[in-house]
Amino acid sequence: MRGVVAMESWTGPVSLLVTALSLCSVAGDQAGSHSLMYYYFQSISIPEMPAFFRIGMLDDLQINYYDSTLHEVGVKYQWITDGLPIDYWKKQKEITDQLHELLSIYLNPLSSLISISYIQACWGCTQSGDTVNAILKINFPDIGELSCDLNTLKCTGTGFLAMLNNHLSQLSFTDMTALKSNCTWYLQRAVQLGKEALERQVTPEVQVLTRRPTATEGESLSCIISPFYPRAINATWLKNGQVVSEGYKVTVLPNYNDTYWMELVIELQGNDPNICTCHVEYSSLPKALMVKGGVGEPHGAGPMLGLMTVFAIISGVM
Repeated sequence: MRGVVAMESWTGPVSLLVTALSLCSVAGDQAGSHSLMYYYFQSISIPEMPAFFRIGMLDDLQINYYDSTLHEVGVKYQWITDGLPIDYWKKQKEITDQLHELLSIYLNPLSSLISISYIQACWGCTQSGDTVNAILKINFPDIGELSCDLNTLKCTGTGFLAMLNNHLSQLSFTDMTALKSNCTWYLQRAVQLGKEALERQVTPEVQVLTRRPTATEGESLSCIISPFYPRAINATWLKNGQVVSEGYKVTVLPNYNDTYWMELVIELQGNDPNICTCHVEYSSLPKALMVKGGVGEPHGAGPMLGLMTVFAIISGVM
């Protein structure tokens, strides 16, 4: 395996992936664009998580994983293992180990002062046509975010960290141009290697189920959309044919087979379920799917994943 760990059947901790992906949007959300992004998570006081982990994403595909309990970078697909030089994986491990060490030395002691339990970061590049962007973000929950645009070579802080903006404007980026260039080369190479996987289309089915009231929430409707790939999808609730712009919960999770699963939950608040419609538009659908409230059969092109049934049992769907 040329020094990397095979991961053909490994999907990684789903909760960690979702947490990391919340920090940066991905270029794969737009047709004809691509991204190579690395998501970092430093746990300071969350015992059930590794002290540090990193997830590599090519568009919507998780391609590798590394955490502080591993000795090698775990690579999910043979085509990317064979297609990139072994020096690439060695360098990725070195960078990740160095970042983990720096975060531990400089940031862990601050946890008692600023009450943070974890830190998120992302680094990578995107390409759309001839336009290439490289970004770096570090997020401190409830405190602020540092964001660097490696095209303009400028960093800014938000929230409490905005007070650092004057200092950030004086930072030197002597190595950033090379980092951007290297990231772009590897992105273009990875897109060539993964062309078949990236261009596949999995058309979703849609089902609307009624959820029982709980101690904290009233009766609600759950619109479950799965499986689909790529991840970009347009789904919303309608009431009496009008778009509901807020007031419902949206969850997107990866499935075990490199597809995605989505749920939209809206409280009925005494309304007739029949006035609510789940409206889904997707690139491989010939027309929008519209499913009204109440228990019904799946609508779409293929069989629903067993995940839906499991989720219904766990959530107490009626």
